[in-house]
Amino acid sequence: MFGTGRRPSRGFGAFLVGAVLVAGGAAADGDVEWTGEVSLSATAQSGTTDTFAGAFDAKAERASEKDHFKVRLKADYGTSKRDSGSETIQDSQALLGDWKHTLYDRFFWGSGSELSRDGTQDRDIRAAFDTGPGYRVWRSNEEGQDHFDLMGGVGYRYEAYDGDDSHFVDLVASFEYRNRLFDDKIEYTHTGAVKAPANEFSDFIVTHEIIIGVPLSEAWSFRIGYFVEYVNEVPDGIDEFTTKTSVGLGYKF
Repeated sequence: MFGTGRRPSRGFGAFLVGAVLVAGGAAADGDVEWTGEVSLSATAQSGTTDTFAGAFDAKAERASEKDHFKVRLKADYGTSKRDSGSETIQDSQALLGDWKHTLYDRFFWGSGSELSRDGTQDRDIRAAFDTGPGYRVWRSNEEGQDHFDLMGGVGYRYEAYDGDDSHFVDLVASFEYRNRLFDDKIEYTHTGAVKAPANEFSDFIVTHEIIIGVPLSEAWSFRIGYFVEYVNEVPDGIDEFTTKTSVGLGYKF
């Protein structure tokens, strides 16, 4: 997995994310309004061991007749302290971009990007971009607010773990399911993706996320999130699986 060679700057990773952001922003109609949601969760414990963990998740979306654009920022941080000292148990940040352009009826073209790091997994950076065709298998109405999408494509991914870096040309398959259940009492989102490098198939990664929102008012909701990532090739001493569960409040604007 871990090759050598000239290491690209972090600005290059930001460019990959920005490519989707600029494309989506240019494609969406200027009169279309943004909508978004911000959620926070935190846990704390005191006693023999003092712990604190917090999660921040913010997203903004806008959709026109042909285009849907989304940007999302996630961050987690947590510490654990005993008499012998303190330890960081969570430390990750991610900026994600997504753009879908309707080609004809249920067929669309999609692009996604990621710029992230995870200190507890020894991952200094991941910069990824993918693009390809997709098909809306199911939709609740013409606007497609509730839907089930399948997408395939190709992409580029750069990763650096504790100084060792690698470049991959990925084959990508993903899905997105969004639905409001039980007469809009539950907002359910389920996404997943597999990225398998054509040049080193064993370096594949799998991500899976479920978000459940229970509306408390027009703006506020009780929010539960569950995220799983599996990285098949990681440095010694690092677990292939990462799971994150969050419970908190979300605010829509």
